[in-house]
Amino acid sequence: MRKTIAFIGVGNMASAIINGVTSGSCGAVTMSNMVLYDKYSEKTLQYKAMGATVVSSEREAVEQADCIFLCAKPQNFPEILPCFSDIPNVCNKLFVTIAAGIKMQSISDAAGGAPVIRVLPNTPIFIGKGVSAICKTQNVCDEDFKFVCNIFSSSSSILPIDEDQMNRIIGVTSSSPAYVFLFIKSIYEGALEQGLIKTDDNVAGIDENLIINSICDTLIGAAELVKSSSKSLDEQIQTVASKGGTTEQALLELERYKFSEGIVSAMIKCTQKADELGKK
Repeated sequence: MRKTIAFIGVGNMASAIINGVTSGSCGAVTMSNMVLYDKYSEKTLQYKAMGATVVSSEREAVEQADCIFLCAKPQNFPEILPCFSDIPNVCNKLFVTIAAGIKMQSISDAAGGAPVIRVLPNTPIFIGKGVSAICKTQNVCDEDFKFVCNIFSSSSSILPIDEDQMNRIIGVTSSSPAYVFLFIKSIYEGALEQGLIKTDDNVAGIDENLIINSICDTLIGAAELVKSSSKSLDEQIQTVASKGGTTEQALLELERYKFSEGIVSAMIKCTQKADELGKK
């Protein structure tokens, strides 16, 4: 088992992964087995106080670990990868990347042919409700793959895919929480527009938090209904949208504004951006 784990980049997503690494599902990995580097050193302070080793460069992090999580932004990879080439035994280390658009081969080539696992987690991982798409190079052994899957399964479901699907899955699982947040915000604003929410000028309205919680509970319930039912998505829609009723009218208005087309177009743009990042 990989016993010393390094993180290059200690942002929000890395913090969630660190919690997964130390959760106990991955064996005896503790904070004392962690090596951390971030160019903004304040991000590492809380973990240093908990026993992690903080280093001053990407190279040091790789040198001191046998499993390295690359959690830096994709645009920083052209600066980071050249640091790996002459590190002793770098080809025997395991690299795990969460960077959108960066192909495993480019990381493996920079690290002397080292095994690489690519993971695309989403932000619900912060509350243990995430989805993590995952793929690997052919030279990743079963033990290493299981180790990394265990890390992410502590806070997300695992979606094994091929790498050529990775950029296209971004719009499905990784960027899509932002679409959901925007949808929640839009429903909230619709309620506000119709005077449902309590404001300084509308003291008879419903408390803002109650409205937001009700919107979220409705979306959670609708999603659980889809997961538990044998009905198709079109059948689920028709279950709510009675002929000549209020929901049908709402759906017609969404269609007038090309709601579905907008989502599909957004997903395509998301994939195109990931492709661009991979070429830099």
